[in-house]
Amino acid sequence: MELHPILWMYSLIQWVLDKLLSPTPPPPKAILGRPRIAVIGAGLTGVSSASHCVGHGFDVTIFEAGDEKSLGGIWSRVNNTSGLQIHSIMYRFHPSIRWSTGYPDRQQIVSQISQLWKRYGLQERTKFNTRVKSARQDIHGLWIINGDPSLGRFDGVLAAVGTCGDPKMPQMPNQETFKGEVFHSSKLDGKTAAGKKVIIIGGGASAVEALEFVVHTNAASTSVLARSEKWIIPRNAFVDGLLALNVLGQETIFSWIPEALLKRFFYRDLEDLAPDSQGLFTETPMVNSDIFHQIRDHKAEWLRGDIVSFTANGILFRHRAKGVPKGGPGRETEVKGDMVIMATGYQRPSLSFLPNEVFQEPYQPPRWYLQVFPPEHMSVCCNNCTYVNAIGTVGNYHIGIYTRLLLMFLVDPLARPQEYWMKRWIDMTSFLKSHAPTGAFDFFTYSELTYWFIFCIAINPFRWKWAPFVFLGIGSALPRDIVSGEDYIRNGFVKEIPQVVHLLTQSPPSIQRATVEKYFTPSASFTHPFCRTGSFEGSRWLIWCIYRWYKIMSPRIDINVDGIAYDEKNLTLYVNIHQNFRIWIVPFFNAPVSLVTVLKLVRHPPFSAQPSYSTPINRYDIPTSSEKALYFIQSQNDLYQVNEYFKFFSQFGILSGLLLLGQFVATALCILGATILWPVSWVEQNVIGGNREKSIGDAVRG
Repeated sequence: MELHPILWMYSLIQWVLDKLLSPTPPPPKAILGRPRIAVIGAGLTGVSSASHCVGHGFDVTIFEAGDEKSLGGIWSRVNNTSGLQIHSIMYRFHPSIRWSTGYPDRQQIVSQISQLWKRYGLQERTKFNTRVKSARQDIHGLWIINGDPSLGRFDGVLAAVGTCGDPKMPQMPNQETFKGEVFHSSKLDGKTAAGKKVIIIGGGASAVEALEFVVHTNAASTSVLARSEKWIIPRNAFVDGLLALNVLGQETIFSWIPEALLKRFFYRDLEDLAPDSQGLFTETPMVNSDIFHQIRDHKAEWLRGDIVSFTANGILFRHRAKGVPKGGPGRETEVKGDMVIMATGYQRPSLSFLPNEVFQEPYQPPRWYLQVFPPEHMSVCCNNCTYVNAIGTVGNYHIGIYTRLLLMFLVDPLARPQEYWMKRWIDMTSFLKSHAPTGAFDFFTYSELTYWFIFCIAINPFRWKWAPFVFLGIGSALPRDIVSGEDYIRNGFVKEIPQVVHLLTQSPPSIQRATVEKYFTPSASFTHPFCRTGSFEGSRWLIWCIYRWYKIMSPRIDINVDGIAYDEKNLTLYVNIHQNFRIWIVPFFNAPVSLVTVLKLVRHPPFSAQPSYSTPINRYDIPTSSEKALYFIQSQNDLYQVNEYFKFFSQFGILSGLLLLGQFVATALCILGATILWPVSWVEQNVIGGNREKSIGDAVRG
């Protein structure tokens, strides 16, 4: 069979995307790392999100309320005649997906989900028949599912329960009197509409599902009874993509342009079916081209109005004129039919298993950070669970982006959003869309969603290193290495400082030198009230000599680190130290002094720490040069108060006592000078300074 050139090119594009962007599946029985994610739901979004996690080395457990037949979510429950209404190029829920047609059917979609689930070894990480009723954090901030620690403890929760749960099947007046058959639009497998007059109640996505069944089974006629006005857009990837380019995600002064073009070139003679009172960018449009063909061929009709009741032979229907609101006046007629399909949609699955605080107004779903992260818990991502209306697709690259954002937040504390700023983003977005006819988060477009992602990364410089990983799923090793370095400086290096101090002051010369080689840059400088090295290539050799002389002068020294403060912005450590300095050649000499050591750090690739002497340093348990060190000491400055400095020259506190007396005298002179020369400050405040100082003083006092 000859392959069509366009399909061949499409297959090639998919192959390239797979090779470039698909994370590598883990080997069988692989032990994956943290953070560990609880994925709730084994539908399209859940399987895709979990595969991204394990592909990047993070462990997951999928919790699915149904059995293995539920794999695929809503796609496992719809009719075999159902298919994708948008082009499959806009339905790439994972880079490794390979579509064989532009508009795949239900079987192919479920097959791709199942293959993805197996490809990434998610069988052993999925718990079927496990409905999640609660997700709560323990005292350590780890998430426990259903209050059962045996199910695991998780760093994050990724809810992927979707927006379509159980079918909605309302009971209508006199329904029992109808002589024909009544089915929900998702329960049509094994049924046939051949030669029958079919009535479809509803005008949304479920109506599309019903229309596919009607077309496939050759119904005699079809009547679509639509209670609400809804835009219908063509099943065309180019048109759908253009509509999704509205980055503002709301009605604008230019919205009339795509609306007029749709009426002119798509609705044409059926323009009366286009809504007048509702803009295109207010509600999810219906994507279908067949309905207009059916209407023009007199095989279907689209009726606007309200259901009054069932009759024995059909539906009593109140027709409303264009622009008349729901429930308004109209003309009642009987629409006859042999089969009624209830295209009434699905119940929205509940997120009530999440903590109560995430539902508190005004920051309840969908008013969350990026629509999916509750501000109170940034470790929760409700992927594809909270949207209301949109132009775009629920099954595209954003699934991976949201998942990788969650991983970034969990891995990198500096990239992690704070509750306050998450709420400010929500407030800002609400303000920018304050004139939208819908709520700020009740409608969005795919380009607006892309803007949200870009803004999220751009606003925090610590997230810039994650951009290739978040947007494309590549380069995760580099940001994780940088985060490890940042964690090292915050947690590891700081914890090593007391050990470094002791190694430098209380160890044999070989260990002292090894410590200087490991922690100081080759051009490090050292400043002390008694000595100074300057900074030049090889100057750290002088630092070793100073510490060696220090050890010779005081073989027995008691030294302790009382506290460490880290100025992250300026890469500076402040170390509070107290020591008892004893000189062995001076009997009974003891100088109990306190000081602050200021260490300026610099980040470099690992320096060669290979010593220039023959003693192997690792015999003293000093790490070898092959170990990776990220931060080095560029300069050391020992700061002493004057009274501490005097302790080196005088025993029993004689000079310190004289200094203390002198300091009290200086304080008395300050008081005397401020009293005698008070007119100077009075003139400065009341004559020279003027009102500016007065306003500053009022601000300080009040």
